[in-house]
Amino acid sequence: MKRYLLLFLIFSLHASLCAQRDPVERDPLFASAYKKFEAKDFRGAYTDYTAYLTKKPQDATATYNRGLCAYELKDYPDGISNFNKSISMGRRKHDAYYSRGLCNYRLKKYEVAIADFDTALTIKSNYAKALTYKGASLDELDKFKESLSALDLAVQADPNYSTAYYFRGITKYHLRDFEGSLSDYNTSLSLKPINDTYFWRGLTYISLKRYEEAITDYDTVLRRDPKYATAYYNRAIAYFDLKNYEKSLSDNNKALELDPGKVAAYYNRALDKYELGRYKEAEPDFNATIDLKLNDAKHYYWRGVNYFELGKCSEAISDLNIAIQKDKTRASAYFYRACCKYVQGDHAGSIEDCTMALSIEKTQGAYCQRGISKCELNDYSGAVEDLTEALKLQPAYRVALQERGIAYYMLEKDELAIGDLDKAIGMGDINGRSHYYRGKLKKRGNDMAGSCADLKEAKALNYENAVEELVKNGCK
Repeated sequence: MKRYLLLFLIFSLHASLCAQRDPVERDPLFASAYKKFEAKDFRGAYTDYTAYLTKKPQDATATYNRGLCAYELKDYPDGISNFNKSISMGRRKHDAYYSRGLCNYRLKKYEVAIADFDTALTIKSNYAKALTYKGASLDELDKFKESLSALDLAVQADPNYSTAYYFRGITKYHLRDFEGSLSDYNTSLSLKPINDTYFWRGLTYISLKRYEEAITDYDTVLRRDPKYATAYYNRAIAYFDLKNYEKSLSDNNKALELDPGKVAAYYNRALDKYELGRYKEAEPDFNATIDLKLNDAKHYYWRGVNYFELGKCSEAISDLNIAIQKDKTRASAYFYRACCKYVQGDHAGSIEDCTMALSIEKTQGAYCQRGISKCELNDYSGAVEDLTEALKLQPAYRVALQERGIAYYMLEKDELAIGDLDKAIGMGDINGRSHYYRGKLKKRGNDMAGSCADLKEAKALNYENAVEELVKNGCK
């Protein structure tokens, strides 16, 4: 089964910050700045607060408000500078520490942010916003249980604060409590339908194998933001698991168009092309995956398998060697290497790799390939044993029936051979091999008419030895 990287980004919900009014508002610059902030003209508000502060440099409220403008303008260091000044001027309120904490959170200084949120909580206990972003910061530090505790308190403090449910859903996702995560996203969306919440709920649906619902959520995300590369990437994963490889390929193409640096999308796109039988097209994507340093065992393994399908056995063996060095537990890596060695005529090596594969996992493919390789080394009894094991696992395995029938022919167990070849032909002889050997068996049983009929069928199916056998038989 294929595995792929499930990439996602954490997009925090916009944290609402409120400017503080001048209780008197006699100064027109302060009033203008406040109105511009409320109208989301943050640049204009910042300019007016700066002009006001040239007249009243010790106004802690105006300094705080200018910090909020800097935050909204994504100038987080300047926001911190203003909040520091505001606090030093005596404005030691919960919102100043909370706002400074948000700036530190955006700068990914999570430990510092947590200290600010804790200070805010000493001033205002049960402050839902500070508890929420403390939990979000702890989640970023992979302290998921501590994060969950903080977010539980946030939800208790304000049951209508959608952001608390959103972040708690993320933390529960990281704790692999997918049902709990889903419940929190549903609550968050009922309070405030935010794109990132749909994004994360879609990711949770994928983890729950509810792929259709995941696709519906990513459809919503992409209607709102058609340039959201990771949403295309994740929707492609859902389509892939539904075996809709064409749509998966389309989404991976779009993800790479929007974000050419999304390395895992090259790998997933290669898998789409592989499943569609477009092995030649898959090759450059597998190469890009490894060239861009996504080079775990599975990446070499799948490129090796793709090389095998292209008939490039030397390249396949090289990649499968690396895959096995990196992960000695993948049975199918040994199996495909065995198939390559068989093609190259290394039948002893093929048997050895099949034996390794079977020591990890008993599969009909490995038994069948080992049986075929044993036939090449004239170990027909050993071949019958392995092919019989393959047929126990998959009774309607045409190739195993055909090859066991041929092994029985070599052992002169004609009745058993005819029985297997009859069954194989009933399933469809795609290359004439079963008809050819059944024709030889019938000749041995003096059924010349039947022999000629089978050999003619083998010839029609382009089996290369059939023409010579027809001549030997004197078939007309």
